[in-house]
Amino acid sequence: MTDSLERLTSEQRRKLEAARNSWRNIGLSVAQTDKATAEMGLEVAYRAAGFKSPKFVIWLKSPRAGATAARLLQSDLDWPWQLDSQQRAVWDAVWTQCIKQIEEHMGQERWHEVRRKIRQEANQKIIDKYNYLIESRIKAEFSEKLGIWVWQYIRQAAGNPILEEVRTDVEQKAKEVVTQKISRKVGDEVFEELVLPIRQQVGGAITDPLRLMMTVNNGVLVGRQTWNCGFGQHDSSWVAYYDFLAQVGIKGGEILDGIAKLTQSSGWWWPYENFAILTERPTLLKRDNRGLLHCEDGMCMQYADGWGIYAWHGILVPEYVITLPEPITFELIEAEVNVEVRRVLIERFGLDNYLKAGHAIKVHKDSFGTLYKMNLRGDEPILVVHVVNSTPEPDGTYNQYFLRVPPMMVRAKQAVAWTFGLTEEEYEPLVET
Repeated sequence: MTDSLERLTSEQRRKLEAARNSWRNIGLSVAQTDKATAEMGLEVAYRAAGFKSPKFVIWLKSPRAGATAARLLQSDLDWPWQLDSQQRAVWDAVWTQCIKQIEEHMGQERWHEVRRKIRQEANQKIIDKYNYLIESRIKAEFSEKLGIWVWQYIRQAAGNPILEEVRTDVEQKAKEVVTQKISRKVGDEVFEELVLPIRQQVGGAITDPLRLMMTVNNGVLVGRQTWNCGFGQHDSSWVAYYDFLAQVGIKGGEILDGIAKLTQSSGWWWPYENFAILTERPTLLKRDNRGLLHCEDGMCMQYADGWGIYAWHGILVPEYVITLPEPITFELIEAEVNVEVRRVLIERFGLDNYLKAGHAIKVHKDSFGTLYKMNLRGDEPILVVHVVNSTPEPDGTYNQYFLRVPPMMVRAKQAVAWTFGLTEEEYEPLVET
């Protein structure tokens, strides 16, 4: 170990590159979740913040499910019939996982007494309703009442959210130690070459869209805060900073070992004083060549419970835009109120087809091409220059191109020149194509 670091050596820079690749891959991983390592990391993280291990730990299959459980934990909802099917699945997953842990916490004798009482209540309700016992009805009623009882119990037992203490405060302590041992030059270099690239490829491209989609369609749970969570693998950018400094001999980040284990092995997580929600990694991740979420025929990101998102080159879109249950038409595009989604629909429909169907206005024509304009509702107008390749193809036809240009273009030559990065005066081709 070293007491201080003024500059990085060539060997340390090679380690920096390796760390960037390793932690980026962690952030983008779709490998099977390592639950044992994650639970070990959770205990270490709690101890580092001065807390005992949580009494109850449950696993859910997606961050959407985790956020739903966090919302339910903060709500006073007793009757799950108000929930939609995905929320009801989370309700059931949580209470069924908690049964064994509650038994261990309460003791077998007391737990059996609780179950016996709930069973008697279920029997009596069925008798009152049907005048005789129906086993299938009793089981359903018992399950319903037991689930409600378990949720009431864990709401009382969970305690307060402690993300700030477990993650934020602990990271601040590590930061105060390590920053005293490295020069500003080293800190800036590690941030720019390690943290920032991973943040852009994982945080900006993955985490932000996930957070946006998790606020959609929450029904009776809408408006409840869900961001008191750690992002697991998607925390890889800032965790990488301390891991790399440890590799080059700088002590101080060991207090984050639990957080690092969670980051390396699992998805998003919600810590409470006595209760923790852990979630799994995605099972599918597809991106374009710029690292943006993208898939042309299905979800670009999906989790084991079936939840996921659709995106076109980083733009979040409804399922129908990708799966296309109906052919895209001009009328369908015009009916779309979301500007970004409309742009994706236009791209998929074909810009030339859209202009033809919308009866674009001819703005200007010269020997270089024809400039068309089409006004859009709620968005800047589309300007396109239509050019024809002057060289015929082997079959005698001429390729035609519709090139989108900025809305300030007023002449065809000006627009064509812009596509080459030139001004109208600079553009004087010897051979036009």
